[in-house]
Amino acid sequence: MKRYYPWTGFIISIFIALLGYVLRSSREDVDASFFSFIGSFCNAYFCWLVVQWIIQIDKIGGYLLRCFIALAGCIAVSLFVFYIKQEFGSVHNKAPVFKLGVRAMSYLLVTRGMVIGGFLFFIAYLLRISELSQRSRIENEYLKRENLNARLSLLQEQVSPHFFFNSLGTLRSMISDAAPRLFIQRLSDVYRYLLNNKMADLVTLEAELDFSLAYLHILKERFEDALQFDINIRDQWYPRKLPPMTLQMLIENAVKHNAVDIETPLTICIETTGDGNWLVVVNTLRRRSSMEESVGTGLNNIRERYRLLAGKEIAVEESDQEFKVCVPLIVQ
Repeated sequence: MKRYYPWTGFIISIFIALLGYVLRSSREDVDASFFSFIGSFCNAYFCWLVVQWIIQIDKIGGYLLRCFIALAGCIAVSLFVFYIKQEFGSVHNKAPVFKLGVRAMSYLLVTRGMVIGGFLFFIAYLLRISELSQRSRIENEYLKRENLNARLSLLQEQVSPHFFFNSLGTLRSMISDAAPRLFIQRLSDVYRYLLNNKMADLVTLEAELDFSLAYLHILKERFEDALQFDINIRDQWYPRKLPPMTLQMLIENAVKHNAVDIETPLTICIETTGDGNWLVVVNTLRRRSSMEESVGTGLNNIRERYRLLAGKEIAVEESDQEFKVCVPLIVQ
């Protein structure tokens, strides 16, 4: 959320206008000085709004470039306000202007715009840095709190997961048929991944893909040919990273929100973009007539983790035929 600090700008503009009023009061009558005070205030406040708007545009490069653009904007505001003030002043028979000449007056206005713009940009820069620093501290505290909560939950659940995992291994050794043994093995792979990466912030794409293949095998046992999937990921992108269980959540959402039957199979395509910067998951769209209540974390969880861990955003696109989610792959 962008903050423009209107009251801060108001107070600073009052200060600048009062300073000019004191300097001019000995050379101008009361009416002219007051009229100049109003003009100085408007000039300073409009410059403040311009500076605040420019300094918060993320598409502009560094702060040095923003400073030059802000100075140019303040010079334009200074010229505009001055000539408007003079036009208004001439109607009321104010004191004559341009005693120094048009060129000298223009130089004076440009200098005034640069001085006011530089002063305001410095204050806006300090406020911006303070705001970003405070936001970073809040996000860090949020991550620490969430991490602490997760660790406490892990300690509370430490006994039962390992007991269940060991029981799966015992059950697999008791079965001779290949299909049930493979199913139990895949279920063990899924559970092992959850145990090993529950506290991790990021995992490799290769590990996430292996886990998702085991999860897809379990889904295939349930839906058989009603579920189809196509994976096209080049090996060179395997070291790139993403938050754990991101791909599994996207697959789970596709199955949960769409009808899955043999007549109109649900197709899930998993691939990366040509540059390897994005993981793309596309599924055919045929929403269920009666939606089940969601108990998972879903897209909001993925979006929030990417924002907090990497400062990145995911992309979601929906059409009549398909639903596509693109998540960034992180290079470390």
